Amino acid sequence: MKWNLDDIVKIENWERLFAEVKVNFEIYKKMIAKPDPNMSAEKFKKIIDFGEELENKTSRLGGLPKLILAVDTKNQKARLMMTKVQDFGLEMAEHTIKFSHWLKGLGSFAMAGLDEKNAKRLFKSIPDLEYALTYSRKAAKYTLKENEEKIMMNKDVNLGSALGDLRDLIATEFRYNVLGKKVETQAELITYVYSNKAKERKAAYEALLTTQKNNIDKFFVMYQGTVKDWGYETRLRGYKSPISVRNFGNEIDDEVIETLLEVTKNNKEIFYKYFQAKAKKLGEKKLNRMDLYAPVEIVNKNMKYEEGVKIVLDTFEEFSPRFTAAAKRIIEKQHVDVYPGPNKTSGAFCATLNNKIDPYVMLNWTGKARDIATLAHELGHGVHSIYANKHYSSVQSANLPLAETASTLGEMLIFEKFKKEMLWDKIADMYATILRQNYFVMFEIEAHKAITRGVTENELSQLYFDNLKDQFGKTVEVPDLFRYEWSYISHIFESPFYCYAYNFGELLTLSLYKHYKNDKIEGRKIIESILEAGGCENPKLLLNKFGIDIKSPNFWQNSFDMIDELVEELANSVK
Repeated sequence: MKWNLDDIVKIENWERLFAEVKVNFEIYKKMIAKPDPNMSAEKFKKIIDFGEELENKTSRLGGLPKLILAVDTKNQKARLMMTKVQDFGLEMAEHTIKFSHWLKGLGSFAMAGLDEKNAKRLFKSIPDLEYALTYSRKAAKYTLKENEEKIMMNKDVNLGSALGDLRDLIATEFRYNVLGKKVETQAELITYVYSNKAKERKAAYEALLTTQKNNIDKFFVMYQGTVKDWGYETRLRGYKSPISVRNFGNEIDDEVIETLLEVTKNNKEIFYKYFQAKAKKLGEKKLNRMDLYAPVEIVNKNMKYEEGVKIVLDTFEEFSPRFTAAAKRIIEKQHVDVYPGPNKTSGAFCATLNNKIDPYVMLNWTGKARDIATLAHELGHGVHSIYANKHYSSVQSANLPLAETASTLGEMLIFEKFKKEMLWDKIADMYATILRQNYFVMFEIEAHKAITRGVTENELSQLYFDNLKDQFGKTVEVPDLFRYEWSYISHIFESPFYCYAYNFGELLTLSLYKHYKNDKIEGRKIIESILEAGGCENPKLLLNKFGIDIKSPNFWQNSFDMIDELVEELANSVK
């Protein structure tokens, strides 16, 4: 149940690969030293292909220690390997900035940038990269001078990575106590918030949030540094707002995300009906936040991982044999690390290194029913990567919002098969994926403004608490300890404004899944076409091909209407 990392590179061959990459980089430096705008399309493709292969090898160098550290944060050898890769990555980036600027049409004292006419000619010669290369030229207005970009790169790697590593180290050292039981990891602790015993749920949240509170000064300093750094770069590069940085990187217009956030907020009362129904089901007048994920059906069985795999693969098969085959490949190649460990990071993820290596999935399997949905979600990410592995590695992965399509589909397929048993859990997941993530982003928008003005850790915690009150209204009792919950949300530290991708992905997939249910052949064709595209097309235009207008509030509202129907069905089932 551990990763087979030899498919990346055997650890004893890592240094040899490193030496090979260094030699290749010296060759590449000569190839891009004096680019000629009038070069032939064949020569341009040769340069690009060499650079892509170099990046593939570099991703293997970095991928191995990164995955080792995910399951063993205290592995010193892997940490040293990662440091060496990061240092070399900086060296590579510094030497390729001039070529990157040239591609964007930005010149320097040494040479002029690539002109528009030749850019179109050369980019057209590599259809798979034409969109990405063209889009990169739009980034020219946010691009700094060469030496300034070098400073920013060094800052991001040396400071940004250190902050992330420090936060992981602090969190993995926490030890908890739940009603006298010693809990070694955060992942194990979180399983108790899904307990069928109210005392265990309460004790778990109190253990988690009290620990966060006791360390809030450390988390505040780290988050304040993250926000100030993000804000400074936003102003320096000339972006409209902090969230605009993420939107541009996602190739999504600001207006689309503003619409998404607003429509979601306007539909929060759909989930109020769910909170009220759950309180009634639990025999309470009002739902307490500590009971939000309480199971409504008592299930004592701990499911084995092998059972979960069979359920997921059988369910995928009903959608598409091709979808199933890709998921099975990941499992059979031992690219899944299954169980929690003392130094393993919490949560779950899927890592795609390049188009020649099948993705790796990390789980923290505890045998609970919700682990099946997590498995389906992460395998969905892996399937998406395999569908798109015909593309260059640089455009294999879809942009952030579309990257959640296959993963959310995986969860929907599981839900549809076990709707009766999973209706309560699925709506809870929808709340967590849609409304909760939406409010995380709303908090970030306000937090970035507040920290720029100047704010204390208590004031920031109160800002988050006010966010929770607006999110839940009068339907949920929120204990005071939850004001410190923001410090537990890893994404706001590691990837500011990332969380709307979950909201976007869930609502988009609901729409796609509805189409699939109405016409399985056409619906499957549309979904698989989106997965195959990876990141080589403009996401708005890609979706427009299938009649989807993400700028329209009505598009998002249609998905909420579907959620409302499910909530009504659930509410009517409560006597």
